[in-house]
Amino acid sequence: MSFRSIAASFAASLGIVATVLPAQAADLAFPGAIGYGAKAEAWKGGDIVAVTTLADDGPGSLRACAKNGNQPRVCVFRVSGTIMLDSPIRVGSNIYIAGQTAPGKGIQLRNRNSVLTPLVVKNVRQVVIRFMKIRPGPSITPSANVDAITVEDSRMVYLGNLSMQFATDETFNIHVSGGKVSNITLADSILALSLDRSTHPKGKHSKGALICSHEKKENVCGRITIARNLFAHHRDRMPDIKGTNLGRIDVLNNVFYNPISQFGEFYDLLGDVTIIYGGNAALTGPSTSGRTPEAVQVFEWKRKRRVSLMSFNNKRGTATGCNPRSFAVLNSTAKARRIPTTSGPFSAPVYDSKHTVYNVLTQSGDRMPGEVHLDWLDKQVINDTLKCRGRVINHPEEVGGWPQVPNVPPTIDSDKDGLPDHYEASTPGLSPSQPNNPWARPSGSSLSHVETWLAKLAGDLK
Repeated sequence: MSFRSIAASFAASLGIVATVLPAQAADLAFPGAIGYGAKAEAWKGGDIVAVTTLADDGPGSLRACAKNGNQPRVCVFRVSGTIMLDSPIRVGSNIYIAGQTAPGKGIQLRNRNSVLTPLVVKNVRQVVIRFMKIRPGPSITPSANVDAITVEDSRMVYLGNLSMQFATDETFNIHVSGGKVSNITLADSILALSLDRSTHPKGKHSKGALICSHEKKENVCGRITIARNLFAHHRDRMPDIKGTNLGRIDVLNNVFYNPISQFGEFYDLLGDVTIIYGGNAALTGPSTSGRTPEAVQVFEWKRKRRVSLMSFNNKRGTATGCNPRSFAVLNSTAKARRIPTTSGPFSAPVYDSKHTVYNVLTQSGDRMPGEVHLDWLDKQVINDTLKCRGRVINHPEEVGGWPQVPNVPPTIDSDKDGLPDHYEASTPGLSPSQPNNPWARPSGSSLSHVETWLAKLAGDLK
């Protein structure tokens, strides 16, 4: 069955079973934004800057656009292909990196000489990053710091529809180092195929996500949403979570497939933490060890600290096509730390877990309506999860390496107003030959021209 057929078959299955924290549409980063990071909107009204080259640095590069001096900015792509990095791209505040604007199969980030994480969101706020492929690969020398994305000491960040593979540390990391992390969303993304026996100094180190890792003192970390993501082919950390009493960490409607040793581990090492774990699907696969762990393991190692866990409507079992396995959702400590289940409000909608696998597999990763940008590597990970295939790997070549993302003819913006010619030509009131105000709102609309364009590309407007 094609992905489009699956989507059609299950489009009506999003039955909401919980209330959501209220938000006005005008306050959202984009229509349909969910979670604690949904109001990352301070980029609105800013400059629209075109990425016109695949070069690592210099005029027209993504690095130049991301380094915005914290001035409101939207980065749009006129090119497609792979950007090879010699150092991390540091993202500024008040910015929207709009990968959905890239033509062809989109934008892929890959390390060349860099031994660090490709995309770093550190000491900033009000950031949106959507529709990109971030696949660093082994470092040229051993390194303990190659995630796909790291968020550190930052607030109000929305990460959505990302495809993240080939990291050698955890694939996604939220880190706090003597500061505060809050109001973060990771949604609709694929985190897969982290490398196990690769270039991490500790040896075997295939990891999914580490939430609220910490160093230094006086750390504050909370109000985080992890929703509608596919985690596949990691040794463990699906996900590992710490936190403080700043606010809850919501883990909602994710698929966790084929760990070697463990799914999720929740700790009290940073402080008292409340975690909502609802509507998820934990599935064993070919790499999973014979002693299948619980889907959630709680560990309390500090006196006078506690993990409080609300767990409801979670599915656990084996992906279709493998021998069935039986294991519990919660370990004994997790059961002892359960708090009463409510109907919310939660930071994002929650649907019944019997629909989680299909919904996530038809929506996650760098894709747009018509499956634009969706490449063979993401399709392979999705098929693995559907059919109980694949395994944890040590090198990208074990799954065919990096997809070749073609550099197709660039998108044209003749009047340099930020909106491409083809969009202006098909939109009443706009002209491809005469600059328009991209932040003007058409009559009767709550969105500006540029917001409408970005939302239509992304499929945000139904």
